[in-house]
Amino acid sequence: MRTSILAFIVMILPTLVSCSTTPTPAFDEGFAIYLLRENISPQQPVDLDLLELAQHPILSSKDIVSYTRATHDIELTQNGYLTIAALSLPVTGISFAACVNGQPIYTGAFWPGYSSLSFDGIVIDPILASMEHTFIHIQLGYPGLDFFDAVDPRSDPRILQALDRAGKLK
Repeated sequence: MRTSILAFIVMILPTLVSCSTTPTPAFDEGFAIYLLRENISPQQPVDLDLLELAQHPILSSKDIVSYTRATHDIELTQNGYLTIAALSLPVTGISFAACVNGQPIYTGAFWPGYSSLSFDGIVIDPILASMEHTFIHIQLGYPGLDFFDAVDPRSDPRILQALDRAGKLK
């Protein structure tokens, strides 16, 4: 009897260990930008470990032609551009998480340039992109991290390595 119970535990243990409350990607997704499952206000502090991401990224490596390391400009494919252009942006922005393999590295907001509100986080203004100029720029909001003497997460080595592996980094 003890042998049967022990054999059962040994058989089921790998299944129990692999269960997790946080979904992880089944493949090497690389760099991607996700909207958050719940639109947390960009002004609200967040714990990266507790973020709930949307089921699918709004932008992934397949939507990116290139990423310029020095300026954080992203050249988008036409599909990537159309996805970003379709966002309906309130003046208070829409929160996102920049991730590598489904793991959040930093948060920011799609923030419209026409907003009179300031935001001191990481910002992408999708309105600057057009069909002829399919670039978006990941930039610092106002007053910006330099004002607070904080570390700029846009150059996180995990992000740059993922983009380099995908052949997107310039």
